Amino acid sequence: MKAYQTEQGVILPYWGTIRDIGPSMTQVIIAKFLRGIPAPHIARTTQHTEGACDRYIKGFKKVRMLNGKIKPLEIARILEMSERLVKEYIVLIDEQRVIEGEGNHVS
Repeated sequence: MKAYQTEQGVILPYWGTIRDIGPSMTQVIIAKFLRGIPAPHIARTTQHTEGACDRYIKGFKKVRMLNGKIKPLEIARILEMSERLVKEYIVLIDEQRVIEGEGNHVS
């Protein structure tokens, strides 16, 4: 399968690569989650299953819990996800901190 992917320049969506196909859907799902949108609604609007959305959200929450305590590579190994995905979650976590910090300023 890897030879075919290399030859064709594609990533086939099988278990272990599905989350690594691209960053855009991760960002969309987590942004909606952080705005308080329920998973069933996120699933409908992103044309994903509710289970898939739950996996993104659970992964994000786990990375958020471990972020800053251990290195991204260690988080990836513990959670059995790619380091790229962990780093993507960390960017979203950092962006959320900035947004929350801006909301705390009193004029």
